[in-house]
Amino acid sequence: MKERIVIAFVGNPNVGKTALINAISGAQLKVGNWPGVTVEKKEAFFTHRGVEFRLVDLPGIYSLSPYTLEERISQEFLLEERPDAVVNVLDSTNLERNLYLTTQLADLEIPTVVVLNMWDEFQSKGYQLDLKMLERVLGVPCVPTAATKGKGVDEVLDAVLEVVEKSRVPRKVRFKRIIEEELSKIEKRLKEAGCPYPIRWSAVKLLEGDGFFSEKLFSKIKLDVSFVEEAVERIEAHYGDDVETVLAEQRYGYINGLLKEVFKRPIQHKMELTDIIDKVLLNRVLGLPVFFVMVYLMFKVTFDGSAPFIDWMDGFINGFLGKWISYLLYQAHLPGWLRSLVVGGIFQGVGLVLSFIPLMLILYIFMALLEESGYMARAAFLMDRVMHAVGLHGKSFIPLVIGFGCNVPAILATRTLENERDRKLTALLVPFMSCGARLPIYALFTGIFFVRHRAEVVFLMYLLGMLVSLIVGLVLRRTVFSGEAPPFIMELPPYRLPTLKMIWNSAWFRTKAFIRKAGTIITLAMVILWLFLNIPFGAPVEKSLLGRFSRGISFVFVPAGFGHDWRTVAALIPGTAAKEIVVGALGQLYGGASSSYSSEEINPGSFREDLKEQVVSFFGAFKEAFRNIFMSWKSSVFSGEEEELGEVAKSIAHSFTPLQAFCYMVFCLLWMPCISTLGIIYQEFGWSMVGMSLAITTIVPWVVSSLIYNVGRLLGY
Repeated sequence: MKERIVIAFVGNPNVGKTALINAISGAQLKVGNWPGVTVEKKEAFFTHRGVEFRLVDLPGIYSLSPYTLEERISQEFLLEERPDAVVNVLDSTNLERNLYLTTQLADLEIPTVVVLNMWDEFQSKGYQLDLKMLERVLGVPCVPTAATKGKGVDEVLDAVLEVVEKSRVPRKVRFKRIIEEELSKIEKRLKEAGCPYPIRWSAVKLLEGDGFFSEKLFSKIKLDVSFVEEAVERIEAHYGDDVETVLAEQRYGYINGLLKEVFKRPIQHKMELTDIIDKVLLNRVLGLPVFFVMVYLMFKVTFDGSAPFIDWMDGFINGFLGKWISYLLYQAHLPGWLRSLVVGGIFQGVGLVLSFIPLMLILYIFMALLEESGYMARAAFLMDRVMHAVGLHGKSFIPLVIGFGCNVPAILATRTLENERDRKLTALLVPFMSCGARLPIYALFTGIFFVRHRAEVVFLMYLLGMLVSLIVGLVLRRTVFSGEAPPFIMELPPYRLPTLKMIWNSAWFRTKAFIRKAGTIITLAMVILWLFLNIPFGAPVEKSLLGRFSRGISFVFVPAGFGHDWRTVAALIPGTAAKEIVVGALGQLYGGASSSYSSEEINPGSFREDLKEQVVSFFGAFKEAFRNIFMSWKSSVFSGEEEELGEVAKSIAHSFTPLQAFCYMVFCLLWMPCISTLGIIYQEFGWSMVGMSLAITTIVPWVVSSLIYNVGRLLGY
C-alpha cells in the first residue's frame, strides 16, 4: 500500500463534495450551494490508518466535455496528475443525471469509489436502491453517505484503500455495435502511435471531436486523423445525428436500463416540498418582491441586532483598552510620538474597524443561511429577466451575489460563465456590488446621520449598486461588449435545512478573514497613515504631507458633495488598499489629534470599576439587541431620540450634512475596487481589464455622487 494517496473528488454541482471533504478531514473549505462555487481546486491533507491522504476538491461539473473552464480544469487534472483514486460523489436523489459523469469517468481507468450522498433524503422520500446489484454493474464500491451529518465517512476511506490496493476500476459503457467497431479501429491506431492517455478515453474523445483533448494529444504523438473523420462520417450517416449526441443518448440509455434494475420509487409519489415552496418563491409576480423583502429584512435584523454590540466593541477597544494602554505607555515614560502612534494611530483606527465585527458576523450568518438552503440559486433564476437587459443571463447574477460578501471570489466565480464576453462584462460590474468591507462605512454614517432609518439606507445602497451596475452594463453591452445573451440553463437544487455547524463554519470563515485583514493590512495602513499625518512631526494635521496633498485635490470632489473638508478626501486615499481602512482613517483624522490619552496628565481611575462597567454593558447589549430585533418599531433604534455620539462621531457630524454623508457613502459604494480585487482582475483578464475597471470605477462614482448632491440641493436638502 502506498504511503500517500491522492484522491480527486468529482461530481455535479451541489452534490456535497466539499461538505464530504470537510467531514472527512475537518478542513474548513468553503461550502456553497450554487453551480461553480469551487472554481479552483482546493486541497486537504490528513492521515487515516497510517496512510497520508491528499484530497483534491475539483469544480462541480456535469460532464468531462470541456465546454466550460470548470470542465477543462477537471479534465486537465485527471489526465495529467492521474490521482490514485477518484471519489465520484452523486446526489442519490437524482441518480439519472449524476450517473452520466460516472460513465465518462469509467473511461479514464482510475480506481473509483461511488459515493451516494444525501442518503438520508433518499430514504425519507421512500426510494429504494439495490446497492449490491449497483456495485456489480458498475464494478466498484458504492457507499451511502450523509456528509452534513458525518455518516458514512469512514466507509468511504475504507473503500478508497480497497480500490487502490486492488486497482478496481469502473466497468466501461459498451455502445452499440456500429460505434464499438469504429472505436476498436481508433483504439488500435492509438496503441500503435504510443498514446500516453487511456486508450478507450482517447478514442471516445477523438470520436466526439473534443478539441481541447485533441490539441493536448497531438502535442505528444503524431497521428493522421483522417481515419477518425471517416469514422465520424459513417456513424453520423447511420444514425442521422452528430456523434456527440449519439454517444450521449446511448450513455443515458445505459443509465435508464441500469436504474430500471436497481432503483424503485414509492408507488404514491407526493408533491415535493421544494416544488411547493417554489410555487411561491419562483412565482412570476411574487418572486422578486419576496426576494427584495427578504434582503431588506436581512439588513434590518443585521443592523438592529448588531448596533448595541458595535457600541460596546467601540467602547471596549477605544474607551477601555485604549485608555489603559495609553496609561501604561505613559507610566513606561515612552516618548509622546510613540504613544500617539499606538493610541491615536493604531488603536483609534483599527479599533473603529474591529468594532464592526458583530455586524459582519450577523450578516454572514444570514448570507450562509440563504446560500446553504438553496435559495441563492433561485435568486439568480429570478434575476434572469433583469440581467437580459444588459445582455447577460441569470447565471451572471451568481458572481454579483457573491460580490456582496467579497469582490475577490466574485471575480473568480465568473469562470463559471461559458464565454469570454460574459466573463469580462460581469467582472466589470462586480465592483459595484457592495462588499462586506463597505459595511463599516455605512454603519458609521447611518449611525450618525440616519439613526431612524439605518436598515433602509443600507438597503438602498445595495439596490443603488445593482441599479448602477445594470446601467453601466447596458452601456458596455451597446459599445464594448455587443452580442446576444446566451440561453440560461441553471440547476435549482432542492431546499435543504442547513445545519448550525454549516452556517457557523461559513460565517466564521468570512468573519475570520475580516479580522485577519484588520490585524495585517489595516494595521499597516494605519501606521503609514499616521506617518503621513505627522510628518513633519508636531505640525498641524492640515500641514502634514497627507493634509497638503488632500487639500490640493479636494476641489475635484466639491461637486460630489464632500470636497469642502479635506479630511474626507484624505480618508479615501488609504482606502484603495481596503475599503475598511476608510473608517479607520476617519477615526484618525477626526479623532486622533484630540485624543485625551496623549495628554501628559492621565488619570485613568479604577481599572476594576472600568472592567465591571464593560462586563455589565456587554450583557446589556444582548438585552438591547433582543429588544431592537423583536420590538424594533418601538425601540430606540427607530425612535426619534438622538443617540449619544463618541468624539469621532461628533466631529464627523459637524463636517457633513445628511445629504453630503449620503453622497460620501454612494461614492465609497461605487469607487474603485481594493488592491486585492484589482490583482484578481489582472490575474484573470490582464492589464487592459484592470485599466478599464479603474476608469469606470473612478468616473461613475463621481458622476453619480455629483448628480445626487446637486439634485438634492435643488430639492432643498
